[in-house]
Amino acid sequence: MNLEVTDDSGFLAVIDPDAYQGFVASDWDLDALQLRFREQMAARRLLIWGTGQAGFWTLRIQIGPDTSQGFREVSGSIVSTKGRLLLTNYESLTMAAQYDDVRLPERHQADLVITVPPGAYRCRVVQHTEHDHGGQEGAPPEFTISLENTADLLPPWDNVPWSKDL
Repeated sequence: MNLEVTDDSGFLAVIDPDAYQGFVASDWDLDALQLRFREQMAARRLLIWGTGQAGFWTLRIQIGPDTSQGFREVSGSIVSTKGRLLLTNYESLTMAAQYDDVRLPERHQADLVITVPPGAYRCRVVQHTEHDHGGQEGAPPEFTISLENTADLLPPWDNVPWSKDL
């Protein structure tokens, strides 16, 4: 399955929308947001990574192991508590951080929900190219995300891979 997501800030994420606690404060600052991200990554509710640039990205979602190669990759563990994961962007995460009544997925993100059996997953993110194809029809996906059900959890991420800003 391929999903397309806009990214105005250079960050994409996978979250458990049924467990993710996004609200920080109506006047949050970057330090508070970074702390929330680290807490949610430690709780296996969030994996967020840098894309290298803002863009309109196509991501191939693979349930099960994948051997595709790219110019960089990272793996982490995430738990789906109720059988859903959400592909999202920094803009949605910051809306949820600022407004207590914003719940993810937002209405316009309904097509970015990935249905999986509840459980723990090894999430492998492979970035195939540094630049987006601008939603060009027939272009290969810029990312592959493979989700493999597992009992062996990887250490939680304590920073945002491929990012200098977070």
